[in-house]
Amino acid sequence: MINLDKFLQIDGVQHAVLPPDHPLMWGQPINTPVYEQDYQWRLKIQPFSQGGFEAKAVLVNRNHLNRLINANRERGRRAKPKEKDEADAKRDLEKCAYRAARRVRHLCLEIRADRLLTLTTRSLLTEYDQVITTWKRFMRILENAGQKFEYVAVPELHKSGEHYHVHAAINGFVRADMLRRCWQIALGGKGDERGENALGNVDIKRSKRNHYDSAKHALGIAKYISKYITKSYLEHHQFNRKRYWAPRSIKLPETMAEWMQAEKVADAVQELHTRFDTAIMVEAVRDRSLYITEANAPMIFFRYLPSDQTPLQAPF
Repeated sequence: MINLDKFLQIDGVQHAVLPPDHPLMWGQPINTPVYEQDYQWRLKIQPFSQGGFEAKAVLVNRNHLNRLINANRERGRRAKPKEKDEADAKRDLEKCAYRAARRVRHLCLEIRADRLLTLTTRSLLTEYDQVITTWKRFMRILENAGQKFEYVAVPELHKSGEHYHVHAAINGFVRADMLRRCWQIALGGKGDERGENALGNVDIKRSKRNHYDSAKHALGIAKYISKYITKSYLEHHQFNRKRYWAPRSIKLPETMAEWMQAEKVADAVQELHTRFDTAIMVEAVRDRSLYITEANAPMIFFRYLPSDQTPLQAPF
């Protein structure tokens, strides 16, 4: 624990004070808190390689966090957990859905997805393992045809509950006729099936506006496809079954985490204005991407994606 010599007395509460140039003021290791109290604000930043970031400040119990960080975890395929009561199982499932949706959103923003594919079938993919096998075959056929691209794909069970289709966020131009032909072959056809003989279809959606912001368009696709991953987890979750797919070539920049000086929500907001440029915070409010909540654990979330017209420099 850090030994601090100076203390500032405000409203009967002792606040530990560090010099502005102290190496632990910004980006300090997550296991070295500034203060002695159990609950402290922690800031986590996920940058994107093409600019912009998501940031979340949460009031956390540092002792509980340290136990999680230092816990011994077995690597490899997970063993099925012990049976839990319904409330605990539901809470764990909601956490899994939240983490998966966040990961899918981050991957979509990292590749700056600009197109949304929906791949359907005529009630052919009735089992989840069939969907996985067919998607892998589809990607191999595309690669052999010279149409390799980055993607984030999420399977969805049809509202009838009888078969699956796939939503995929991609970046870059791909010929629609090539996609449909390869999808037909992946489903077991010859690739030239049409009309009633077609085994499935590929629908492509892209913004029709002449002038649109690529970052905001990617965010819209990211939110749309994240909705399906949340629905998939909550309604059709299977243990050790991944509910989204993305190539390993997509590498998110390393996440940054640091402790904050604030003790209250208002102090945390003020500190974020100091930590980041005020113009960035104003832009986050304008884009309606700043959220403050005190339900359960107090949290401040905001996102900044640079505009094509007036990009701002991130302070890291």
